[in-house]
Order: sequence, then structure tokens, then C-alpha cells
Amino acid sequence: MLLDGDWLSVLRQHLARQEHVILITVAGSHGHVPREVGARMVVGRDWYADTLGGGRLEYQACLYARQLLAGMAAHRSYQRFELWATPDYCCTGTVWLLFERLACQDLSWVDMAWQARAQGQVLRRMITLDATTPPEYQLLQGTGSGIRLLQPLLVQDDLPAPAMRVVLCGAGHVGRAVSRLLGSLPCRVFWLDNRPGLLPTTVPSNTTVILGGTEQMVLLPADACWLVMTHSDQQDFDWVEQILLRNDARYIGLLGCHSKLASFNLRLINRVPLGSIARLRCPPGVAGIDSKQPAAIAIAVVAELLQQTKSVSPC
Repeated sequence: MLLDGDWLSVLRQHLARQEHVILITVAGSHGHVPREVGARMVVGRDWYADTLGGGRLEYQACLYARQLLAGMAAHRSYQRFELWATPDYCCTGTVWLLFERLACQDLSWVDMAWQARAQGQVLRRMITLDATTPPEYQLLQGTGSGIRLLQPLLVQDDLPAPAMRVVLCGAGHVGRAVSRLLGSLPCRVFWLDNRPGLLPTTVPSNTTVILGGTEQMVLLPADACWLVMTHSDQQDFDWVEQILLRNDARYIGLLGCHSKLASFNLRLINRVPLGSIARLRCPPGVAGIDSKQPAAIAIAVVAELLQQTKSVSPC
């Protein structure tokens, strides 16, 4: 049974229930393979969560993981899988997978990984393959070095901070649709609205809700992708002006039409640094999607956000 949620959120839930699970990590690859190095999934006795890209590789990995679960001792294994083309499978290459049998004693580093993700930090694990002792771990700043085999029996695994930070201004129909999509992606979201009761009480694990407006700017990160879509054009303008004055955004999207953009441009002249207005995307989103339905707008906007991060070529 496939469970909803990413590998880390599902792993926390099941370890807290005293279950044994297998964490599978793509530790290396060569050729055209389904997922990037660092991709992960979790396998239980009758369930799994997240993905290695589906297909034969994921099927074989799940079979091997359940063989490990059938044993009683803690176990770590570093395995090589060869992929070759068949009529129903096109990926070809080599994938190295790290298998870890985890139990409740691993909940300490899993909880720290959860906190590190929320705080934009890296958790580094040092894993000895021929031992049953828990991995050593520490928090790091920066982006980390990914996962790599340092010695034949020693793996360094840097669980990365989210590659993208998004500030979502507005909890209307489009804002909620955007939030739902971002909640399933590897990013960190700061969601603001100044209307009490508009922000949901239950949000995805990667989302922080903040009641307020531009007075909360000090709480919001640099190098973020900003989406401005409040219920008021004046509030939209206030946000855009403050974002441009701060001058540290990766991307600025403003929900609206070309006439709204022209109006804002006139008002912003002589109020923000010369040339900064050109960075404003209004309307935001990839080209070719003309629907005005909130879900369709959200898809176009989030697609454009994904273009702001380094892409990974599929097989």
C-alpha cells in the first residue's frame, strides 16, 4: 500500500509506533536512471512511502527491503542494481542503494532531521555499514555534500535543507491552491495573511503560517521566491515595494493582469532602486495556461518556481 507523505514524515510516524522499517537511499548512479542521488523511500511490511522512480528498480528494491525486514537483527546494506532496457522499461544504467533497517532507537536522529528541515539546516550522518550502532550525526549550515561512500564501510549522508524557500502572501483561493502544491515539494514555505481566521489551522509539514503583513518582513528569509496574492491591491503594492527595497529576492511573482503591473510600475518609480521593477513577474506562471481557475493558476505559478531551482534530468 502506497502511503501519502514524503519519506521523512512517514518515517517519523511509524518509528513512533515502535515499527521496524527500511529506509532506502539512492547513494550513487551512472547512466539514465529514474531518480537523482539522495532520493529516498521508506518500506514497511505492507506499505511504502515516497519513491525511487517506480518501475523495476523500485520493485526490486522493495523486495530486497522486505527480505531485510524478515530478519531480526539490525542491518545495513549497500547494493548495486543494474538497469537495462526492455519493451516496458527504458531506463538504463547503474544505481547504488543504501538500505537501513530502522527502529524506535533511530527516532532521535529522525526528529533532528525534521527540525533541521524546518530550520533550513543540513543534518550530516556518518554511517558504518558493518555495525548496528546508530549513526553519528550533527547539524551543519550551508548546502552539504550529499551522500557519498568515504571508505568501503563508511557512508557520509548529508540530508539537505530545502533548495527553495517560498514566501506566500495571501490565503485566498489561489493562495490555498498554491499552498497545497508546495506542501508536497521539497521546499520551505512561509505563508502570511493579516486576516484572523483565514490561515488554515492544519498545514503541510514544510509550511510556517504567520498572521500579519509587511511588518513581519524581519521574520522572512533572504534569497526567497515571493508570491504576492493578497485580497487587496494596496496590500499587494505594499508587499511589492518592501520586497524590492529589501533587494534580496530570488523571484517575485504578483498575481494580477498587465494593467495592474503598469499601474504599480508608475507608482514605484522613484520609490525603489532603478531597474528593480523589471524583476517583477505579473502575471506569474509559465506561459500557455490561460485558465483562471485557482488550481490552474497555482500549477502555472509553481511550475515557474521550480524553474528557479537546479533541474534534474529524468531518464
